[in-house]
Amino acid sequence: MNKKSIIRSLFLFCSVLAFMLVSCTKEDVPENPYDEVDYSTPGQSFPEPDPNTITGLHKNIFFPKCANPGCHDGTFEPDFRTIESSYATLVYQPVNKLTLDSVKIYSHRVIPNNVDDSWLVERLTTSTTEYMPSNATRLSASEINHVKNWINGGCKDMNGNIAIKPNLPPNIIGYVAVDSADFNIRLDTNRLNNFPVNPFVVNQGTKMLIAIVATDTADGSTATDPANFTVKKIKLSLDKNDFSAATTVSAYFYFSGIWLVYIPVNSWVSGTTVYFRIYVNDGHHTTDSEFPRNGSMDYYKTLYAFYVQ
Repeated sequence: MNKKSIIRSLFLFCSVLAFMLVSCTKEDVPENPYDEVDYSTPGQSFPEPDPNTITGLHKNIFFPKCANPGCHDGTFEPDFRTIESSYATLVYQPVNKLTLDSVKIYSHRVIPNNVDDSWLVERLTTSTTEYMPSNATRLSASEINHVKNWINGGCKDMNGNIAIKPNLPPNIIGYVAVDSADFNIRLDTNRLNNFPVNPFVVNQGTKMLIAIVATDTADGSTATDPANFTVKKIKLSLDKNDFSAATTVSAYFYFSGIWLVYIPVNSWVSGTTVYFRIYVNDGHHTTDSEFPRNGSMDYYKTLYAFYVQ
């Protein structure tokens, strides 16, 4: 290659290189009109909720003072973690509770327009040391009044809707077994091997009465009187989990919310354990209320059982 050709090749190479360098040069980035926008959340002030509402009660009382770890934080009900869970686990929620001094039976945690029969108020105002919030300072009189005002206002939900009474199935508070010859002789307190969750012991040939304590009270005005229950009976089985072929005994007498079922203990030989379940219906439900239920714990089923000796 002659000198002239070499010069021509070098010139061509430099020209191509210069073009490539110019082509790879980064163009100016256009200005972004949103670069100066401040996306930080400005401070917002929300009005304080009415302290006499479920929202105010949750913000000022239920969440900060009751939803403590291991307490009403979802560990057990009432669940005070949210406004919704507070409302759902309080209003018209059935319970079978005695006052802490064993004077009065409560059937529901909160009954709208009924402070006196709302278990929640009893827990807040009890004169015993077992008041709520547990292991904390008592609520002030003003705070307790906010709870009462909410109840007396119909227990409105977070949207201001007044609570509607659900048509709950009737409930069984419990039972007592006595010797029909002497009502003062309790049979259900004599548990096998003196263990409280074992069946109670009955002598073969005993004439036994089982008294069923039933309730259908929610607000005391529209509930069905237990005297008018369409079903009130006991079923007896030798299998605590299978009552398909059980013997049925109807209650025959009623007074003050108590049904009596007569069971002569002469149909079973000594050494037999008999399980029973209680069935009631207020006439407004297609399925009878059953106690205990199939899904109940075994130890609870043995509470509803007797051992023939």
